Amino acid sequence: MSKTASGTKKTAGAGNRNTPAKAQGRRRPGRPKGSKGGTIDTITVEPSRCRRCGSTRRGDYYGKTEQAFRGKHNGQPFTHIVRRRTKCLDCGQTRIDRAYENRP
Repeated sequence: MSKTASGTKKTAGAGNRNTPAKAQGRRRPGRPKGSKGGTIDTITVEPSRCRRCGSTRRGDYYGKTEQAFRGKHNGQPFTHIVRRRTKCLDCGQTRIDRAYENRP
């Protein structure tokens, strides 16, 4: 340590803000340099409709229930059935939306 002209102590090493992150031993966030980015598959899911009025407007989901179950839905394999309760914002009818998820 050394003293500066103002009389405060100056430290070298990990506490110095001008030292690069690599020299301080910290990992930098993100993907390593030179690695390729992965591709993400996207699908379009049609929103659920109210059986009473046909509206797609709904309130927030609540009362989520998950069930481990293997099968096929529309030709696609799934491992879990997820049920979420919601309420139609137009007519007030409560409904349960089902989603089929394929988890590893």
